[in-house]
Amino acid sequence: MAVPKLTGATVTRRDDAVVLTWDVDGDLEDPALSPWLLSVMLVGGENGPIHQVGFRFRDGKVEERFIFDFVETMNYYTPQVEPQRTGKKWSAVFPVDEKVSASGSFTAALSFDEPDNANETNVEGTF
Repeated sequence: MAVPKLTGATVTRRDDAVVLTWDVDGDLEDPALSPWLLSVMLVGGENGPIHQVGFRFRDGKVEERFIFDFVETMNYYTPQVEPQRTGKKWSAVFPVDEKVSASGSFTAALSFDEPDNANETNVEGTF
């Protein structure tokens, strides 16, 4: 079985939300792959702020949805977020406030719970 790979990602910042998409080549819903994480690291310029936004999928369902603030070292859970899948594309809209930068760079990741995230794939871009 081939391990799914992240092949693309986008970040769109709105006034009160960040819209994330991940393009995945492979079947993430295969139970043998559980658990896995789709996330995006948002970096607002050379000195931050930095936030990680994403969700973990385990045993056929979304286990946690979160926004991690690296400045405050706080993890905020966002249970109202409902990730969606259409074909190879996964998407999610996370509510955010002014602490999350309006523009910057991002690194999107698909990772699996295994030693050293050996099968993690990443995509970089700007927002």
